Amino acid sequence: MVYHTRQRPAPGTRCEWSGCTAAASHPAPRAPDRLHDYVWFCLDHVRIYNREWNFCPGTDPADADAAVRSSLEVGGGRRGRFSASPALDDPLDLFPGSASPTPYSRRWPPGSLEAAAAATMSLSDNLTLPVLKSRYKDLVKHYHPDANGGCPASEERMKSITRAYRVLHEALSAAPAR
Repeated sequence: MVYHTRQRPAPGTRCEWSGCTAAASHPAPRAPDRLHDYVWFCLDHVRIYNREWNFCPGTDPADADAAVRSSLEVGGGRRGRFSASPALDDPLDLFPGSASPTPYSRRWPPGSLEAAAAATMSLSDNLTLPVLKSRYKDLVKHYHPDANGGCPASEERMKSITRAYRVLHEALSAAPAR
């Protein structure tokens, strides 16, 4: 199935720029809502057309420029009204400083109780019982209600951490040694 084929100008097509008679060999989209309907320009005029193209019609140019600049930041700085996508998901840690929102697990299938528990405790694949116990102790010290003045939110967080610890402890205890 062919989704898109590159259009070629008809033989003898001339640049559609007003007053230009050069041969046209460079396509440019006619409008933002008609990206595969082309106008044809010579090289000099397609450069001008592309430079003046507005990807965000009806948007303040300063806002559009800020959105473009923020989208170029490492770590997926794309937020706000120009992007519905979350921060860059980098499960292989290819980009420094772009930690994945939930650790990726090759040990447990996505959606499993164990994968959800590992995400709750912010643990990854190098999980062993000593690592699990150490992480659990750190989280208990941080989220225990007694350490947070009896805060109901920390109490709920502590309950979810304890459930996650039990699931992972059971899974690691039953798993054969690697």
